[in-house]
Amino acid sequence: MNTLFSKLEIIKNIEDLNKFRSNYDQISFVPTMGNLHNGHISLIKKANEYNDTVLASIFINPLQFNDKNDFINYPKTLDSDINLLIKNECDCLFLPDQSILNNIKQIKSSYKSQHLCGLNRPGHFDGVLTIVNRLFDLVKPTRAIFGKKDYQQLLLISDFVKENNLPINIIGSEIVRDQSGLALSSRNNHLSADEKKLASNLYKTLKIIANKGNKLTNNDIINEKNRLLELGFSIDYLNVCNPQELSKESNYNIRPLIVAIAAHIGEIRLIDNILIT
Repeated sequence: MNTLFSKLEIIKNIEDLNKFRSNYDQISFVPTMGNLHNGHISLIKKANEYNDTVLASIFINPLQFNDKNDFINYPKTLDSDINLLIKNECDCLFLPDQSILNNIKQIKSSYKSQHLCGLNRPGHFDGVLTIVNRLFDLVKPTRAIFGKKDYQQLLLISDFVKENNLPINIIGSEIVRDQSGLALSSRNNHLSADEKKLASNLYKTLKIIANKGNKLTNNDIINEKNRLLELGFSIDYLNVCNPQELSKESNYNIRPLIVAIAAHIGEIRLIDNILIT
């Protein structure tokens, strides 16, 4: 962190962002949609490890929502978000308005977006890459930090940066979990105490599969799906995948592998993953 800052600088327009950016050689960037929690804060802390100026953004991106109501109802907790950023030594917050979308270059995500979450969220990753590319163009970060919970998003952004020769180092930050193992997510706020307890079964399932090691079989995957269904989940996917291609892997003996899950408790969709090395 740059110690010249005693408090958070808030920037709302591109002109002021350009002025701010011109003063610093190294920027670690954490793009968010707000409604911050300890998972987001772990990204800020990761950014601070590089002794760069740390810049976060909050922008609720309409391009990545399949349901307009989800966009309209997305939680807005700006005062709380700002307090968390100040407390955790973020130097600057970029708060653009919807004009950031004017004349935006539309980005088409690769075939990897057609697996996992992309199957049930058409266009979602196009919207993510479109806004991330726009933010990268404006912020011009040295590095950008994303959470590994959204593994597919992290992979697509990393690939995009490499394919377009962008001078940005993409950093994946480890998943933050509560005491029960539930991966932290803004969506957890919509769960009751009993539902949170139930949701911890997602990580338990991932660990059961990962701990099978070379003895893992298709029947093990089926049994775990059935166990979750009996508990009341509806399941979008529970896949063992190639971590670079995201396609289903039939050979469970190769390494690395990633086990990824998306499941619903009522209307709340949760995702998680675990890497097998």
